[in-house]
Amino acid sequence: MRILLVTDAWHPQVNGVAYTWSYIINLIKKEHEVFVLNPYVEGSEPIFKIQGSIPIIKNANHIAEKFFERYKPDKVHIATEGSLGLAMRQYCIRNGISYNTSYHTRLADYGWVLYGVPRVFTWLYIRWFHKYSGKVLVPTKSIANQLALKNSIVWGGGVDTERFKPSGEKSDSHNKTIIAVGRVSKDKNLDDFCKISGYKKILVGDGPYLSTLKSKYPDVEFTGFVPHKELVNLYTKADVFVFPSIFDTFGLVILEAMACGLPVVAYDVPSPSDIVQNGVTGFLGESLERNIEEAYGSLNELSDNARQYAESQSWNSIAEQFLVHLS
Repeated sequence: MRILLVTDAWHPQVNGVAYTWSYIINLIKKEHEVFVLNPYVEGSEPIFKIQGSIPIIKNANHIAEKFFERYKPDKVHIATEGSLGLAMRQYCIRNGISYNTSYHTRLADYGWVLYGVPRVFTWLYIRWFHKYSGKVLVPTKSIANQLALKNSIVWGGGVDTERFKPSGEKSDSHNKTIIAVGRVSKDKNLDDFCKISGYKKILVGDGPYLSTLKSKYPDVEFTGFVPHKELVNLYTKADVFVFPSIFDTFGLVILEAMACGLPVVAYDVPSPSDIVQNGVTGFLGESLERNIEEAYGSLNELSDNARQYAESQSWNSIAEQFLVHLS
C-alpha cells in the first residue's frame, strides 16, 4: 500500500506530533511505501512560523497537488490542520479523494493563550477541517468528547519500552528530585512546575519561554534541548514526573516517564486523566504539591504500576491500529 502522510509538524521541529509519526512510519514502512509531505520538501516556500516552529507555506496548494500527482498514493492521512494539511484537504475534496485526519493539538487553547484568538473561532475551523474526514484519529476519549464529531476514533499514543526503562538506581533520599520534560513555551504552564518548593527540580527542553523561566527561577536545573534518545538518562535521575500542562491532547512524555518507572503527577484535566490512574500510576488533582507528596508516600508501588501500564502501550500496537483505520 502506498501511503501519503501530510504533516505540518516534522523534523527538525521538536514536538510530540513529529515524534509520533516518526515511530509509526518506521514501523509501517517495513511492509508499505510511505511518503511524508512536510514543510521542508523541495520547492516549499515558508513565509512565517506559528507556535514558534510550525511553518506556514506560501505555495501549499501547489505543493499538495504536485506531490499527490507525483506519488499517487492509495491512502491519504492528514495529520495537522496547518497550511499543508489544509491544502491537501482541499485538493482531496475537489478531486473526490477519500482521506483520514488526526487531531493532535488543542489549537483553540493555544490560539487563545499565545495569540488572543477567541476559542470559538478556532473551534469552528477545527470542526470544519475534520468534518469530511473518513475517520478522525484522536488520542483519548476526553478529547473525542471535546471535539464532538461523529467520525472520531480513539487511537492513543505509544512508547518505546526498550529505550525507556528503569535504571535500577534511586535518587538520594535527602535530595528528592522531580522532573518535567517538554517544549518550553508559555502555554505549557511550566511556571507551576518551577514554583514548587522543597524538591530538586529538573526542567528538560527548549523553547521561546526558556529565558524567561531561567530569569524567574534560579533554583531550577534547566538542561535545554536534549536528544530524544538521551532523555532516559534524565528521567531516571528523578523520583516523580510532573506534567503541569492543561492543554495537551496526550503528552507522550507521560508514557516515557512511566516506562522509566516514574509515577506521574498532573492536574485532573483531559488527557492526563485518560492516561494516569489516580492513586495507581500517579496522582491527579488541583494541587501539584499535594500530588507530589502523595506520590512520595508510595513510590515503589506507583513505580511498578507505571512501568506495567507503559508496557501495554507499545508503538507496534499503535501502528497496527493506524493501518486498520486507513482501510
